Amino acid sequence: MNEAALQYLTERHCATQWRDFLGALGEELVAQMSPDGAREFMARIGARFAQRFDLGPCGTLAELERAIAQVWLDVDWGWTGIEDNGDALVIRHHCAPLRTAFGESSDAWSSAFLQGAYQHWFRMLGSSETLQVSQQSAVDATGSVEFRFGR
Repeated sequence: MNEAALQYLTERHCATQWRDFLGALGEELVAQMSPDGAREFMARIGARFAQRFDLGPCGTLAELERAIAQVWLDVDWGWTGIEDNGDALVIRHHCAPLRTAFGESSDAWSSAFLQGAYQHWFRMLGSSETLQVSQQSAVDATGSVEFRFGR
C-alpha cells in the first residue's frame, strides 16, 4: 500500500475531534506512570470494555472468532482472526485505531487495551488462570498486532 493511501486510511480511523485529546491523554499517562504501569492500566480498561459485550455461546473456535470479530467491527476497531497452532491460540487483531488515537509512541503500552479485552473474554468463557494472553508482535503501521493465548 502506498504511503499516501495508508496515511489517509489511518487518519480516518480516529475522529478528528478526539485525536488531540487522546494524544494529550496518552502523553500524560506515560508522564505519570512507568511503561509497565501504563500497560497494566490499559489492560484494565480493555477488560472493562470487554465486560460491556456478551459474546454469547461459543462452542467452537470459529464461533468465538466470529463473536469477537463482530464486537470489533461493530465499534469500528478493526477485526480479529484466531487460529489454533497446537499449543496455543494465535490472535491477530487487524486495524486497531490505537496508534492513530494515541500516537506512534504509544505502541509500547496502548495495545495492552486489546490484550486486556481478549483476556477478559477468555476468562468469561471459562479459561484457566494459567492461560494468559501475551503480545507477540509490535503494532504495525496498519494497527495490526499479534497475541498468543496459552501457557
